[in-house]
Amino acid sequence: MKGSSNIGMNSLAQSLKKIFVKKKKSKEDNFVGKTYEGAGDHFVEETNKNIRAALDLDKKSESYEKDLKRFGTRIKLIDVADDVTANKRIKEVPPLKKPVKASNERYNEKYEKDLKQFGTLQGIINVSNDDPAKKKKQKPFPTDFSKAAYKAMMSKWKTHKPAPLSANPYSDIFREFPKAQVTIQNKSTEEKEIVLWGANQNVSVSPPAPGDVQDHTIVAQVSIPSGVHPQGIVVNPANQLVYIANQLSGSITVLDSTNQVVKVIQLEPSFPGFSSPVSLAVNTKSSSSTYGFVYVACSVANTLVVIDLLLNVTATIPVGSRPIAVAFNPVTLKVYVANLVSDNLSVIDAESLTETVGSPLPTGQDPIGVGIHPISGEIYIANSLGDSVTVYDAFDTLVTTIPAVGQYPVSVTYNPSNGFMYAVATNTNDIHQIHPVTHTISDTIAVGNKPYNSFFDTANNFLYVQNRNDNTLTVIKSDNSIVATLNLGEQNIGGAFNGFNNSIYVSDTSNNTINVIGYLQVSSTISISSDYPEMREDFQSNPAVIQHTKFVVTGLERINSFRINKFTPTGTIKSKPLSFELYASPQSKLNVSEVFELAGTVIDGKMNWRFKLPGLHTVSVLVWYRQFEVREILGSETPLIKPNNN
Repeated sequence: MKGSSNIGMNSLAQSLKKIFVKKKKSKEDNFVGKTYEGAGDHFVEETNKNIRAALDLDKKSESYEKDLKRFGTRIKLIDVADDVTANKRIKEVPPLKKPVKASNERYNEKYEKDLKQFGTLQGIINVSNDDPAKKKKQKPFPTDFSKAAYKAMMSKWKTHKPAPLSANPYSDIFREFPKAQVTIQNKSTEEKEIVLWGANQNVSVSPPAPGDVQDHTIVAQVSIPSGVHPQGIVVNPANQLVYIANQLSGSITVLDSTNQVVKVIQLEPSFPGFSSPVSLAVNTKSSSSTYGFVYVACSVANTLVVIDLLLNVTATIPVGSRPIAVAFNPVTLKVYVANLVSDNLSVIDAESLTETVGSPLPTGQDPIGVGIHPISGEIYIANSLGDSVTVYDAFDTLVTTIPAVGQYPVSVTYNPSNGFMYAVATNTNDIHQIHPVTHTISDTIAVGNKPYNSFFDTANNFLYVQNRNDNTLTVIKSDNSIVATLNLGEQNIGGAFNGFNNSIYVSDTSNNTINVIGYLQVSSTISISSDYPEMREDFQSNPAVIQHTKFVVTGLERINSFRINKFTPTGTIKSKPLSFELYASPQSKLNVSEVFELAGTVIDGKMNWRFKLPGLHTVSVLVWYRQFEVREILGSETPLIKPNNN
């Protein structure tokens, strides 16, 4: 087979050789450019070259150039026009004008564009301004970071090559420093101010608002020394002291605004029950010569005792039979005493401390309570058995008697928030609003069981009614709507509001104490992490230097009015505002803030943070810190107590 194929090839070569040796050229076909005499073994190769040259096979066509530009690669192109592998030509492909990029390269190009517009991996993305040209450059790290620490962080990022927009510049801080977390929830619909840290000032995280009567609680119980059966209570605006009448012991206990006993004033006669002080009033007219004098109605001794600002008894004035209520008139500078048994009203001049001409004034049956209108000077007397209220004007002239004021009216109180007088009817369990001009009943409000005394809260514009049988306090607004009914210890005939410490004082006769009603330390609408008080005390003793702070707020709004307050030894406050808009994260709709500006500040007992938390929002405050103890500052060689060389 091998020999036959060689014979075939040789015969073909011999035939072709005969054609070309005739030395005839074909100008039309232009196949051959030379003769091939004696070509020998290289005849086939030479023939192939001449055929290619004659056919112009090596000329690059227009379609070839087009295809090369479209489908070519950067790899060398193999020319397959030749059947001989050893002689195939290799040609370079020209670069494309717009080469197709790989998907990862296209992503990087878009990433670089976004990076220039929205920020950098090292900094915080600032979305506070929609104009990229006006975006503020934020410091990438807290000011107390060293360059070495910065370079170390950057080298770690470059080594690990994190995914774009996923690197956390504070990851090292999160790993190396302890974290304190405080979560605060505002359960109300109103914005609440929050105060964190600053244990030295002992400020509440969020004290109740004045209208949060549901947050009333007994904050103190004052035991009355040597006192028996406490009754009437009055607050003196001249010295900010609280006076309590002890009926069976015949004494007056005086408390300061911190509920400490200042003095116990013994009345005469000192034998138990012979004096029987039950009701108190105070001169509230600052221009009066007897401003701040306290008047005591002694129901068994039938006297009015006057106590001066030095807490001494300065006068004892005889009045009618069984004086049971007393009131001071700031318009006429007179003191009015209701005498239960004699059915009349004694009138005492507050300046001369003598009974006036025309005194006593007639009343209805069993007068038991007196109220004064401080604008008109009118006097309202509750006639308990007559179910009526007698009205006198400022000149002690009878104006009218208002009938059918419930059953057994016992007290009358002025409400400065609306200008009306309110009479309490104990047997019908209601309170009656009396018009100050027409002297008619304009409204009736149902209250608790067996109401007796009422008093006004000037700070919050609430009228409080003491209900004796169910031991409740009914709280009434100026529009006569009931805000709340509170169960706060025993209720009796003694009660008063102290505007100097925003507290209510109620006499508890059964336990011989005074219940001081205030507010909860933290509003019931605010809940905070249970371990926060412990953290605050710890930072008070062992200050902490902040490394990083994060605020995470759940809700559509963000924290407002953030301020850092520092209290100096002289009592002044240095305050610095901080806007969270600069630190908002776009991934969480402005609700996550990486606040690096707090880095380097100290949490201790002398500073606090104040901010406002929107209603129905929750904030989690995360603080990474470095804490040190005081002994670290002193050093190991500094003794805490210096030895006495003497």
